[in-house]
Amino acid sequence: MAHLESLLHVQVPVKNLEEAIVWYCNHLGFSLQARYRTSAFLALSAGPTLMIWETDEQTSTTFTVDHQPMPVFLYTTSDVHSLHDYLQAHEVSITHYQNDGFGWVLKFFDPSGNMWGVIQKNN
Repeated sequence: MAHLESLLHVQVPVKNLEEAIVWYCNHLGFSLQARYRTSAFLALSAGPTLMIWETDEQTSTTFTVDHQPMPVFLYTTSDVHSLHDYLQAHEVSITHYQNDGFGWVLKFFDPSGNMWGVIQKNN
């Protein structure tokens, strides 16, 4: 018997709630579903909801493996190259952009220091 059924939402810390809402919606294609005093729910067309929490504490979703930063989230896209060009044009900090054999991988940071990963799988 499976005790868990699905992933409902993920929670991410942000430094400035309003800035984060605008950034995620404008740069990554999320839409605002609900906004509260210190949090908001954002969604893509598929997958779990993203809940962002404003905090003054120094924290992020990024972790390290062998001293290399790693994203907690890995999203999919059908055009990683266009996304890369868009993020680069908007001066987003990109740390990884290459074909890793199984697909093109793009890693970048949001304004709050959370690393995000995107993959376009090879056919």
